[in-house]
Amino acid sequence: MNNETIKSKILTEEYDFLRQNEHLKDNIILLTVGGSHAYGTDVETSDLDIRGIAVERPQEIIGLSTFEQFINKDTDTTIYGLRKVVSLLLNCNPNVIEILGTKPEQVYMINKYGTMLKDNVDLFLSRKAIASFGGYAIAQLRRLENALAIDRYSQEKRESH
Repeated sequence: MNNETIKSKILTEEYDFLRQNEHLKDNIILLTVGGSHAYGTDVETSDLDIRGIAVERPQEIIGLSTFEQFINKDTDTTIYGLRKVVSLLLNCNPNVIEILGTKPEQVYMINKYGTMLKDNVDLFLSRKAIASFGGYAIAQLRRLENALAIDRYSQEKRESH
């Protein structure tokens, strides 16, 4: 799926929540892709992961309500609240750092605040990335090892597992 196709898809009814949800509609400061599309490793059967950042509304900023993130499982879309995303960025969270590392042509919505974040990604990169990305890689390796081990189990053992 190329960038023009993705842009068109985001404008469909399936993604109307981006324009209608009270936490998102006028508050999205950055909208991009994640996963295989972000890394250029997508294939024809790859799913589309949409990622973004939204600024909290005044009532959330002053503590009358909360907004950390919005997830739409049907479209594999996650939009993080700015305060949460900054906290995750400061800890070099791999799922969030990728939002700031996408190519300009992969950015589907951005305003001056989103641009400011992307332009200053280096403020969030630190030695914590070693532990954060290393921990993520180890967790993925463990998942793969478990899946391989389960594949070697007998049918009865797999069912009990």
